[in-house]
Amino acid sequence: MKQHHPLASKSISGSICGLLCAVAAVGLVACGKTDETKQVAVDQHELVDAVNGDLHTAEKNCVAMPVHFDEPVAKDYAKLQEPNGAQLDALVKVGLIKTSPADGGNVTFSLTDVGKESYAGLAAAAMPGFCGGNVEVDKITEDKVLEERSNYRRHQVSYQYKFNTPAAWQTDAAVKAAFPKFAEFVDQAGKQALQTQLLNRGQGWNVIDANGR
Repeated sequence: MKQHHPLASKSISGSICGLLCAVAAVGLVACGKTDETKQVAVDQHELVDAVNGDLHTAEKNCVAMPVHFDEPVAKDYAKLQEPNGAQLDALVKVGLIKTSPADGGNVTFSLTDVGKESYAGLAAAAMPGFCGGNVEVDKITEDKVLEERSNYRRHQVSYQYKFNTPAAWQTDAAVKAAFPKFAEFVDQAGKQALQTQLLNRGQGWNVIDANGR
């Protein structure tokens, strides 16, 4: 029978142990690098700038004009459901639009001088509207890392927002009753945190998901 030399067995065993140790060391190093990547500090000002850029175009601080300005509407428009008479009535009451007589006992709407200051042509694809004060990030309350690797960073940010130079009409009771989503957004400023996801592929942060709360 062939006998194995003890020294040969020890040599093989040592080689295997050495190999396992080397693999384990590489794994630890790799893990260390991953941890280091996740711990890279993020400039909070960059996150704020990205969210602000999205807020400025998101139209959350805007209300839509229910009809086109040259569209004739029944004189007793306040009672209408389509177009939304309550919204038209509210915009007239706060002085953003005014009525003019039209054929057939109807009226048309036009901008007032006050309305021109708030009219932004936003709020809906087909119906331009009026925007209140500019909305900006007040403070970031949480910055959660969702994914981090080379040139790919995805974060979820929670933040509170504020209105800069809010328009007087945006807190009017008639406007808030006619535009409930807008009213909620106005009332929750500085109270309710919003969430959004941001992505950085090595060329700056961009909002990729702005679903709000």
